[in-house]
Amino acid sequence: MLIFRCLVPLLLASGASAQFVYDFNRLAGSNQHPYTLLDGQDNWSEQTFNAANRCGVTASLSHDGTPALRFQESGPGYGCDASRINDTSWLYPPFSGNERNASFQVDMRVGFWGGSFGLAHDTNGDTIVRGNQAGELGVRFTLGTQSNVQLRLYAADQTFVRVPLGGLGIGGGNWIRVRVVMDLAAGGGVGAGSVFVQNLTTGAPGFTAVPGLQDVPLALDPTATDATNPSLWDAVWLHFEGATYELDNIDIGRAGYAVPFGTACSGVSGPSELVANGPIQTGTTLVLESGNHAANSLGVTIFGFDTTTYSGNALPLLLDPLFGTSGCSLYTDVVVASYGVTTAATPATLAANIAIPGGNWTGTAFFTQQACFEPVPGNMSFTNGLRVRLP
Repeated sequence: MLIFRCLVPLLLASGASAQFVYDFNRLAGSNQHPYTLLDGQDNWSEQTFNAANRCGVTASLSHDGTPALRFQESGPGYGCDASRINDTSWLYPPFSGNERNASFQVDMRVGFWGGSFGLAHDTNGDTIVRGNQAGELGVRFTLGTQSNVQLRLYAADQTFVRVPLGGLGIGGGNWIRVRVVMDLAAGGGVGAGSVFVQNLTTGAPGFTAVPGLQDVPLALDPTATDATNPSLWDAVWLHFEGATYELDNIDIGRAGYAVPFGTACSGVSGPSELVANGPIQTGTTLVLESGNHAANSLGVTIFGFDTTTYSGNALPLLLDPLFGTSGCSLYTDVVVASYGVTTAATPATLAANIAIPGGNWTGTAFFTQQACFEPVPGNMSFTNGLRVRLP
């Protein structure tokens, strides 16, 4: 395993994190249904529809054994809305509207009819946010196993793009960490959003980019006086439709993420896909790893800043005519290259560990790719590329 503790000073430097987390741990909770009422605690406002028992706070029923929100009522139209407007007890700093990696994420236990979470603005000034109040909901997501729900990303005009859960390995009762990363300046202020998921129940090591929910237009309007203007977001909003939904660990700020691009060619045991494992947050370790390699083989991890040209050649650059490889391409320029050795058993893996300290390089992006010297055509395999953005 390659231990790569510092890329270059341009990438990693000292500074403070820009994440703001709300974990419900200071709220009163109980594990006995109907749980402790959320409404009125720490500036939370909650309204339940068509059910006697309202959304409550548990004492230790989150996936990590801590308090969480839970709604445990099922029936026609049973659901709850809840919101919290920023105050001095807890707030997330306002967005300027120019952030390239604004983000929000939550941990949600998946139910059937749909659980939603998003950022909001109290447009009418009544100190609450409700789903039926015009202009108050900003960007949000909805998650549920019902066939017409699945995983949706809602733009600020409340149109949505939906993708099925089947290919993501998400089932009812799973705890899923959902991260929405937003380029608020894209499209002249219209914005673009991408969704990433991590299945905490199955022990997924990191986030996976959701196909079909990448770079979705967000219908933002930086001149508006409602929640379509991201600089006005000052609240969080959630909705549970039906039983068994839970929610914990609201995290709002600026995100780190890794998005794959390009196509891997094969190592000795199959395509050598490059993935990023880890939360990509300050104070953690990002693990870049590819598999299907020959054991005990020399490998290289390369880092760059350009995916258009390298040494006078257009990228991506097909390497087959140059080296006799099979379906291999170079996807990034080579600014830093560091070598390592694959693991001892075939199919082997090549890994590079990158420590992410607190840094003032918020939003810095780079590209990475791995190659391995092994007995395949051209004696080299190359992975897909990854676009990585630091938090």
